[in-house]
Amino acid sequence: MPGSNNLDFYDESDDFDGLVDQPDIRHIQPENRRGKKRSNFYLPKHPPKEVVDQMDHIVEFDFTYKATLYEKDWLLESLAQFYNNRWIDDVLRIVKGGKEASVYLCKGNEAIGGKFVAAKVYRPRKFRNLKNDQLYREGRNHLDADGLTIIDDGKLHAIQQRTRYGQELIHTSWIEHEYQTMQVLYASGADIPKPYARGHNAILMTYIGAEVLAAPTLNTVNLEKDEAQLLFERCLKNIDLMLAHERIHGDYSAYNILYWEGAITVIDFPQVVSPKQNRNAYAIFERDVRRICEYFAEQGIESDPKQIAEEMWRAHGYRVQTPVDPRLLDAEDDADRSYWLDANGD
Repeated sequence: MPGSNNLDFYDESDDFDGLVDQPDIRHIQPENRRGKKRSNFYLPKHPPKEVVDQMDHIVEFDFTYKATLYEKDWLLESLAQFYNNRWIDDVLRIVKGGKEASVYLCKGNEAIGGKFVAAKVYRPRKFRNLKNDQLYREGRNHLDADGLTIIDDGKLHAIQQRTRYGQELIHTSWIEHEYQTMQVLYASGADIPKPYARGHNAILMTYIGAEVLAAPTLNTVNLEKDEAQLLFERCLKNIDLMLAHERIHGDYSAYNILYWEGAITVIDFPQVVSPKQNRNAYAIFERDVRRICEYFAEQGIESDPKQIAEEMWRAHGYRVQTPVDPRLLDAEDDADRSYWLDANGD
């Protein structure tokens, strides 16, 4: 009920692992990286049955990247559609390995208008491990592989019961939400990669960096104070743009912002929430603001994250409310239902 410290529910569950390539430029100081050192790439030893079942439908194509047997099957299953449609000509190397997805540098062509593109390939659904994902999905429509809202009762029942089929639908919906968010935000002028296409298990987007050196994440970069001030303002501008388009990043921090040639690029949007539909929206939004303020405080830029979050939130017409985790409310309880209606002005 009200008064709980619901921020405890939002842990650091979505951070990517470190870069595979260690940049060797003056800005980067790996010794300042936070957290425990983790392996650069993780994959389960054996492919899930749903991948094996689809092997007969995979169109073989050779790529430069030397993948393990299972990883190669995984990439073929995820990227063959892009190759067949001539969006990519080759997979060159892995850029990042993470718990939820891995990013690969691919060779583009004239059709896509770029020499290089990035492919974000999600780990097979069976092995995804996003903690507290219901907190982000709360208030969302479920989307199918065509990006349309699922209204079929059978599919919705499978999702509710978390059957194997239901979990596959959730996995697809998760990717569709990220892709649609990227389309909206890129069109709005936000500093994000341009999304080119999406498949059932991957998103193709702008690659940030050079052929031999991917852009580092902002948390590995030390900035001069003048540059830090400009980038801090730009980070807040992106938060404001997202809020103007009814999106809250949900994991906005220096770990999910790339730095390249003095500019920033915000990445990773699967956990985006709606400020109108998610009952924990303000708590998540305030956390996003606080995280970015904490990084820039280390760069010598002082700020008041609580005040920034509250003023920005109110400027977009939202009321600041005491955050309530939906798992603490019972829709059948009169007191809980009354509290929710009062809090939302209904």
